[in-house]
Amino acid sequence: MSLKGRRIVQGIFLTTFIILIGMKRVNMWSLLFFGSAATAIVFGRFYCGWLCPINTLTEGIDNLYGRFNMKRKEVPKWMKNPIFRYAVLMMFIGIMIFSIKSGKRLPVLPVLTILGAGLTLFFVPALWHRYLCPFGTILSFTGSFARRSLHIDEGSCVRCGICKKVCPDEAVQMNGPKVIPHIDKKMCLQCNQCVDACPKGSIGYMQQVSYSK
Repeated sequence: MSLKGRRIVQGIFLTTFIILIGMKRVNMWSLLFFGSAATAIVFGRFYCGWLCPINTLTEGIDNLYGRFNMKRKEVPKWMKNPIFRYAVLMMFIGIMIFSIKSGKRLPVLPVLTILGAGLTLFFVPALWHRYLCPFGTILSFTGSFARRSLHIDEGSCVRCGICKKVCPDEAVQMNGPKVIPHIDKKMCLQCNQCVDACPKGSIGYMQQVSYSK
């Protein structure tokens, strides 16, 4: 589907999310997420790139900053420690368990949406997508088994590195200027930004190939 088509899908699901908040039925969104977590085994993190309201907002902010060439802070080194990422996930799970057992409807999803969008105003998108978002951490587990994910064709890739620059989750790995990049499927948001940016059309849902190291 084209970039325009993805924008339409994102808009529909963002509107649905806002309506559910207004109806005080935002807990219904959890059904969509857990369903997406299960299907990520086949389709990867499709939820992140197409359905997630947080990503839709952060992507809009990112596009705005890119248009005006506005810089933001990089991810702090101490946050890149895997322990931090899993600690955030454990805290999220703890809050959800407390909410269920106590019967109190905590506004977890709206708060996460505001937090994700707010942080993207000051930091690169990868801070949220890769290191802080508990939904992203869960999806990275099931997404690591994805049968259908984006890959880079070695034959037509010119190693320009554009795909690495546009990836919001640092999923495109390139270990040198002459090395063909590869996409880490457990981190790939399936947002297709690299597909749209590639000048050679080298990225798509193709058979996985071996990558240079």
